[in-house]
Amino acid sequence: MIDTAHLCHYFEKSGGPFRSLTALSFDEAAAIQRAKQAATPKSVNPQIDWFLTRRYEMEKNVRDRFIAIGGKPVSTAPIYFTLGPNEGMKSWFGDPAWVKIPVGEIDLDAVSFTYGDTFAVFNPALDTGEEYWGQVYRYEDIVKLIGRYGLPEDPPYDMKNWVFPKAKPINQYLKYIEAHVWSGAALENYRRPEAWNT
Repeated sequence: MIDTAHLCHYFEKSGGPFRSLTALSFDEAAAIQRAKQAATPKSVNPQIDWFLTRRYEMEKNVRDRFIAIGGKPVSTAPIYFTLGPNEGMKSWFGDPAWVKIPVGEIDLDAVSFTYGDTFAVFNPALDTGEEYWGQVYRYEDIVKLIGRYGLPEDPPYDMKNWVFPKAKPINQYLKYIEAHVWSGAALENYRRPEAWNT
């Protein structure tokens, strides 16, 4: 069953929710990634400078495209969610927790969507011609798109234990509907541990 009524955010329980690497300066973000790489090498893209440069550029592109379709982002860096739950995301964290927020509690003028992981959906090498490649959507439009295509292909995988599908690299799958929340106003009630799922 496709759940388009909730946004889900996954995070490391000890760190808490709603942290944004790109809300920091490049140097601060790079230092965090290098420390994480030293502690758990497989959890970080080894090309840290490339990854961060690409991520800052991509988020600016998503934000600009969202504004062009009438979106009203408040922050310059998004907090990442999925539309509906996604089991694979739990394996991204050593001790995962997550929050599930009804879309009715969030100002959807400050939430953009992509049909898949942003890194994949904006990768021209993966484009197979469908209308959603390289596109940013508002809520009502992503729901219509899901009505036409269903959810993106999301094979079972386990990031924590390094278990991936054999057909192609996991980063070439779209995996989920990604939501970018560009305002922290609706998130405050979910910062408390009693609001988390584990």
